Amino acid sequence: MEYLGKKIWNEDPAAADAYRARYAEGIQEYIRRKNVECKDLRRKNMPPEKLAENPRIYREKYKEMLGLEVFEQKASKPIEITYVGSDEVCKIYRLSVYITDEIPFYSMLLLPHNVKAPMSLVIGQHGGGGTPELCSDMNGQNNYNHMVQRVLARGAAVLSPQLLLWSMTEIATMRAHAIPHDRQKTDIDMKRFGGSVTALEISGIMKTLDYVCDMKEIDAERVAMIGLSYGGYFTLHTMAADARIKAGYCAGAFNDHDVYDWADWCYKDSALQFQDAEVAALCAPRKLYVQVGMEDQVFDYHSAISEAERVKDYFEAFGVPENFQFDVWEGGHTISNHDRGFEFLFSVFH
Repeated sequence: MEYLGKKIWNEDPAAADAYRARYAEGIQEYIRRKNVECKDLRRKNMPPEKLAENPRIYREKYKEMLGLEVFEQKASKPIEITYVGSDEVCKIYRLSVYITDEIPFYSMLLLPHNVKAPMSLVIGQHGGGGTPELCSDMNGQNNYNHMVQRVLARGAAVLSPQLLLWSMTEIATMRAHAIPHDRQKTDIDMKRFGGSVTALEISGIMKTLDYVCDMKEIDAERVAMIGLSYGGYFTLHTMAADARIKAGYCAGAFNDHDVYDWADWCYKDSALQFQDAEVAALCAPRKLYVQVGMEDQVFDYHSAISEAERVKDYFEAFGVPENFQFDVWEGGHTISNHDRGFEFLFSVFH
């Protein structure tokens, strides 16, 4: 090749690939080293005894990491609630609570029949590709193993929020909703503004909870949360942010984010401050049940085991080691067939 009549050096495109390979390998080696170092740093930054002394300080740091303060201001638009109908189990309502004046956050509220008010409330959170209707068995086959119906059968109301996670394609366990959305692009934009898609949706859940807890049908002192997959992630992370949630059941999500470093599950300095073990610690001294499946095809349960070991010292520092339970069961990416998690969750209401 020539430029301005002068010959330019020409070589095989792979001639410098060894340099590129060393660069790429060096980045990965740096990440491996930092992952090891940051495990110790997270413990130093939040020692169990310090968390037990003043959990509010660490909760505020956690909320700052997510960017929750971006959505703290109340919207001026009124809450919208619509009665949909009734089946043999419950009354069904749809409600929209504005996070900002532009963003109506949608949830479904289910009030079981023949339960004396005020009743307990469980936030039932769907996972990836899901909707409130799907995880409530209203749209046919799914992988939630009757999660919401099992809560209703125990006499609690269910608040089921919609995350920006519905499926746009039909598969065996998901329905298609032809409403385009891009979660990762939304997360990038929210992080540009100082927030995150997680902060946006936790804010939506919390603001909806503000409204629902003021209803005469609901006992604001008896609130819990359950979720599968992304719903388990949001159960853990919403409970850490909102002390009104007295118990949580996180299924098919808890793991090591050195391994599962999904973009919308990572935040500025999260490796230095809060990954799943530390977020779980912020739930103490309240009750937290974490479940992973040995046949889970989404998350390998092995790295969850070591992460769960990091949680125990925090609950012991509060003097309630029994309030954290970690369950490795023989099933897959679903809520377990056994009822131990539900019994643990509902024990907080007794």
